[in-house]
Amino acid sequence: MDNYFDKAAGLWDKDPMKVDRAATTARKIKSLCFHSTNSVVDFGSGTGLLGVHLKDIFDHVHLVDSSSEMLRIADEKIAKANISNISTHCVDKLSKLGTRFSAVTTLMVLHHIDNIKAFFAEAFSALEENGTLIIADLYKEDGSFHKSNASFSGHNGFDTSELSEIAEQAGFSVESVEPYFEIRKENYHKEVVSYPLFLFVAIKQG
Repeated sequence: MDNYFDKAAGLWDKDPMKVDRAATTARKIKSLCFHSTNSVVDFGSGTGLLGVHLKDIFDHVHLVDSSSEMLRIADEKIAKANISNISTHCVDKLSKLGTRFSAVTTLMVLHHIDNIKAFFAEAFSALEENGTLIIADLYKEDGSFHKSNASFSGHNGFDTSELSEIAEQAGFSVESVEPYFEIRKENYHKEVVSYPLFLFVAIKQG
């Protein structure tokens, strides 16, 4: 999977939908109330399309991804814009960052993670008391969303009520779950259909 994203990195920022999706997600995140704005982790950040938008509301933004090529492009973007409060980290788990953060956010990443319960547990450990977890991802779909990616082996979206149960078992309080964006692309029948995304917000209870 890393190789797929390494190969896709060069064209990632040239897709208007991805740019719009990141900007829309950032606007939703900026509308939230945070207990602390010391730091945010954009987990699975790719080239930083989302994370760069968050540099003005958090003291420090950590772009975290397992694709070195995605992060190379992110580093170029950060240097070109002379941004001083964004850093990149090439790791595949939150636990490898070794500190705690005000918020953790993911955009279209969770469906690539095999063990969802383990991710919520790691996110809980990575957050400060009253820290915020924000997940933007696909609602449950028939598998056609990734039909053009032969290497995809993740989840075909999510039932958000099941995600809420997992989050609560990990110690989170679920604050809100709402649809906020739609991606239009061809399904198995070559019909252009809408794949809605949800924004899931949970708080680490002290």
